[in-house]
Amino acid sequence: MNTTTNSSNTFWKILGVVAVVLIALAVVGPLLKGLFWIALIGLALYGGWVLLFRSKSKDNHPTPLQ
Repeated sequence: MNTTTNSSNTFWKILGVVAVVLIALAVVGPLLKGLFWIALIGLALYGGWVLLFRSKSKDNHPTPLQ
């Protein structure tokens, strides 16, 4: 058996996997960073909308604690 060829193939497979993982992280990282800020702004807008309409409808619908 030729162990040099097997070791060489294993090395290239590991190097290929590492390269694919690094490329995937380079693409997905900034994408997730951008989506985080979009989600944060969306959550803030939704929270403001809920607070606005809750304060408007507070007079019409008293809470059970009153």
